Amino acid sequence: MSKLAVVFDGAGVLYAPFRIIKDIERGLTKRSRVSGITCTEGLERGAMTILKTRYEETLKEEEPSKILSDVMREKKIENKVIYKKKGISDREVVETILRDKGAKLRDVHETMSLLRRCDILPIIGVGLIVDMASKKIKYVIAGGIHFFPGTLKLVKELRERDISLFLASGDRIEGEEMTAYLPYIPADNIFGMMKPEDKRDLVRELKKEHKVMMVGDDRNDYLAMWEADIAVLSLQEAADRPGKLFEVADFRINDIGEVKEIIEEIG
Repeated sequence: MSKLAVVFDGAGVLYAPFRIIKDIERGLTKRSRVSGITCTEGLERGAMTILKTRYEETLKEEEPSKILSDVMREKKIENKVIYKKKGISDREVVETILRDKGAKLRDVHETMSLLRRCDILPIIGVGLIVDMASKKIKYVIAGGIHFFPGTLKLVKELRERDISLFLASGDRIEGEEMTAYLPYIPADNIFGMMKPEDKRDLVRELKKEHKVMMVGDDRNDYLAMWEADIAVLSLQEAADRPGKLFEVADFRINDIGEVKEIIEEIG
């Protein structure tokens, strides 16, 4: 009998996301419960990237008046495209960001300042949503996390049952950084800045030696949920979810602790 592996998405599954989003054109900054994926879907030709850097190390001390794309070139800060509409290449998205002159460091600083007022772990990231139709950065997002109340208890109990655990998220997380707060998932099993295809490929690889459960909550988890032996849809965080997620799900949960009950039910 194959050993069980459980792959968790991050935001909306193991932890509550905190997002401060700034509309560059309108100059409006606010906390948003709408995911970056949903914002991207709202654009005719949208794409979302995560900056592969830690804000404190590369951006925090930069002058607010500097253009973001200029600083990214200067410091060789890379983008990871984590979600995009069909017909858009990663290269096209990155080139558009590096040509943008509208987003400035003050936009990043402003979102980060508001984010730090939230009750979050010291694990933060910067995301960009690009409108490929107008060839501009549409939104700057500062993102942070806070574990749901039942998360640590669940993963501890699953590890004690010798279940292999993985975290596959589109957020800017790193294994060593996360395992300090989530010690029951090995650092090597924690993957951040993943595209939908990356999550699917992880599940596909694990299926060679495991029976795989995928626990997701948004459209970027659909491919992995479809690939998994058992697909669990988390509804703990409010979101605008497409119908296909409900169709592919074998189980629906309103609390992360219910994953244990599902595992006990399926034996």
